[in-house]
Amino acid sequence: MTRDISTPRPPLGSLVIGSTSVIGQAIAHGLAQLGPVQTAGRRDADVFFDLSQPDRVPASVPPFDVVVLAAADFGGPGIDDLIRAEQVNAVGTLAACQLAQRSGARHLILISSVFASHVPGDPHYSIYSLSKRHSEELASLFCSAHGIALTILRPSQVYDAAGACRTHQPLLYAFADQAQAGNDISLFGNNDARRNYLHLDDLVQICTRVAATTTTGLFNCVHPDSPALSEIAQAALSAFGQQGQVRFLREKPDVPDLPAQLLDPALHAAIDFMPQVNIHQGFEMIRQHRERTA
Repeated sequence: MTRDISTPRPPLGSLVIGSTSVIGQAIAHGLAQLGPVQTAGRRDADVFFDLSQPDRVPASVPPFDVVVLAAADFGGPGIDDLIRAEQVNAVGTLAACQLAQRSGARHLILISSVFASHVPGDPHYSIYSLSKRHSEELASLFCSAHGIALTILRPSQVYDAAGACRTHQPLLYAFADQAQAGNDISLFGNNDARRNYLHLDDLVQICTRVAATTTTGLFNCVHPDSPALSEIAQAALSAFGQQGQVRFLREKPDVPDLPAQLLDPALHAAIDFMPQVNIHQGFEMIRQHRERTA
C-alpha cells in the first residue's frame, strides 16, 4: 500500500467506466468533488466504450488523471453466460486498462468484489467470482508493466436508500418490504448466517478518498460489522416501527454462511475514513426515502 499526498494536485480529471451502473453513477457524482468527471459506457456516456468489445478501444481519448472501472457482468449458469462474464469482466478489464493508458491516466481504480476471494466449494462461488479475480490479476499485470498506479477495492454487498441496488440485494430489500407492511420476517433453517452490507454512500466516500490520496493496493472494502440475519431483520422492523416478529422456519434448508470478510485497517488509515452507515441507520435511510417518495 502506498500513499502520495506530499504535494497538492490540481483538480482531477476522472473517467468512470460504467455510465449506467448504480455504483458507477454514484462514484461519478462523488468524484465531482475533486474536479471534472466524464463517464464511459454503451449508453448515456460521454465516451462510448463497450467492455464486451475489447478490440474497439477508442484510439483517441481525452486526458484523465484517474480512471475508475465500475462496470461488471454477473454471469449465470449457461455456457453463454460464462463466456460473456469472462469476456466483460476479465478481457474487458484489459481494454479498460488500455483506455486508461491512452488517456494518460496515472491511477486506475478497479471496483471488484469480495466474491473475487471465493474459491470452489464456497457458497455462491460462480463465474462472477472467478472472472472478477481474473480481472484483478490482469489489471495488476497491465498496470505494473505500464507504470499506472492501481487500486483494487473489493466491496461487500452494496445497498442504497432508494432501492437501486435491489436486483443484487433482494434479501435486504425483502426485509424492508416485510417490515414496512408490518409482517413477520421468516428466516430459513437453523443457521443464523452473517452478512456484510456496505452502504453505497460509504463506498463512494472510500473511492473518492482513494482517488484524492492515490492510495494503491488491494483492499477489502467492507463494513466493520457483519450482523446475523436475525439482527438485520430486527433492524428492519425497528426502523419501520412495526410489531412484526423474526421467526425461523426450522424445517427449511439452512442459509449458508459466507466466507468471513475482515475490515482492512491499512485502507482506512490511508484515507482517514471508516464506513459510517451501520445496518440500523441503513434501514432508517430506506424508510425515510420511502416516506419522502410515497
